Amino acid sequence: MLALDSISLLLSKEIPVQAGTTLSPALRDLVGIGTLGASKLKEPNITEAQIQDDLSVATGWRVMGINSMVDSVLAAAERLEKEIELETKYWADILAVSDDGWTVCALPQEPHTLGVRFGFAESAAEFRNNSIAPLIRNDDGTIKLGVGKVGGGSQRIRITVKKAGTITDQSPLPARIPDDAPLKDRVREARNTIFHQELWYELNREARVLLAHDVYYDGPAITWKQSKDSEFILTLEDLDEQDEMYANYSEGVRSATAAYSFMQFLLFQSHRQNYHKRTSLSPSVRQTNNNNSTYNILRCLISRFEYFSKSADLGNQISQLVRTLRHAGISTAFFSVVPPPTPPSTGTRHTPTTELIWVQQLVFNLVSLYTFTITPEARIWCYSQGFVRQSIGTLFNINLKPPSGDTKDLPPNPLEAVYPPADYCANVQEAVYYLCQAAVRVLSQNLARTAAEQLGDDSIQWSETISGIGIKNAKGKDVRTDIDAVGDKIVLTLKAERQADKIGQASTWTWDSARQYLEGETETIQDVVLKVMRGDV
Repeated sequence: MLALDSISLLLSKEIPVQAGTTLSPALRDLVGIGTLGASKLKEPNITEAQIQDDLSVATGWRVMGINSMVDSVLAAAERLEKEIELETKYWADILAVSDDGWTVCALPQEPHTLGVRFGFAESAAEFRNNSIAPLIRNDDGTIKLGVGKVGGGSQRIRITVKKAGTITDQSPLPARIPDDAPLKDRVREARNTIFHQELWYELNREARVLLAHDVYYDGPAITWKQSKDSEFILTLEDLDEQDEMYANYSEGVRSATAAYSFMQFLLFQSHRQNYHKRTSLSPSVRQTNNNNSTYNILRCLISRFEYFSKSADLGNQISQLVRTLRHAGISTAFFSVVPPPTPPSTGTRHTPTTELIWVQQLVFNLVSLYTFTITPEARIWCYSQGFVRQSIGTLFNINLKPPSGDTKDLPPNPLEAVYPPADYCANVQEAVYYLCQAAVRVLSQNLARTAAEQLGDDSIQWSETISGIGIKNAKGKDVRTDIDAVGDKIVLTLKAERQADKIGQASTWTWDSARQYLEGETETIQDVVLKVMRGDV
């Protein structure tokens, strides 16, 4: 109030009416209005030129501020344009990866960072968790694939076959993907690397329990001794250190390249089986399954190689047996390989389950069927079948009935009465032994019957005694026949024994598969038997 009264009293001299409205009545009554005044003692020294100069300076600073703002905006626009270009390049690569079928998602531990999943959902946990990599943008807009958890760089499994310490076959290694390759190619390379690392992990687990099959694990390599001088070596190689000197691109069924592809397929098939169990089986059944069990990869590989080797050996032995019989004049001897019977169609619709079953039959149903004909009546069907269970190997089933089971149009097989086969043979030697002994019995029966008809001697009969299988008559003529594997050939032996002046004498004739006989060089076994029964020998 005192300040207001003071100002109002000061102004009452110049503008009494306006000042009187704010002057207090008590002060008006005490001193009156207009009793206090003020005037300038000195004029200000600011001239019009100075005002114009200050205005020019202020305008200049404003223009400079505007120019600086424009430059800042232009620089920001340039940076934004460059950033848009880099982001466009970055997202173009990501879209290309996504369009190629890869899953792009946020990292579990870093939600603000994009990553790509390149592994397999049904892999082991340690590989499934590490099969995601961040997509880090470089300064030039390209993407760096952070695959540090995979480790080891680009890797592949290599198969090397050695014989007598010398490399004879080796699976090739692909070239390393360059660092500036398209992102989808680098993602595929990371997928292939972790796939082979998982395959190597599973092979290591399996190799530790296959010592009985001559499989040895020594850390950097897994060695399977196929024979005394042959080795099958598996290693995990870096693509940066590839050596293609012995690489063989052959696609034979027993080549290193075929085994390399076959092992990859087996791991992929194991993933499909895991998916089938996870999606189709009930939780109680899934809990009973042992998730830590090893895959049958090395087992299948060993079984497949042994199956092809033993099947080829059996085919070679039967072929030599037929050659021996033909050399002895048995023109009805015949050998053929026929495809195994296909299982009947179930008529079910095509589903992932039926597809999995059919693929398993295609891969694991290793069956070959050999037909061995001695005479039109005596025919033998021999199956070689590879199996993969806790133990692995190849069995040989021998049957006297055709695969179809229809025997209406076939004559009775004499072997059913004189020499029926066992359920199965454990190896090639047992199978060949049965075939040789069956051929001896059928051959002796036919020779005895033919000799009896041509010589008119009903006493000529075939016999099976402790001393062997042969043909004899009432006059003491005795012929013994035998077929046996001698080294790498099949030999048919006929031994005739007779009494001359109470002294036993013996003559021997042989036919084998290794020798090439000229036409008319040797007598047939039928002619020899007739000569012996007539007493010409």
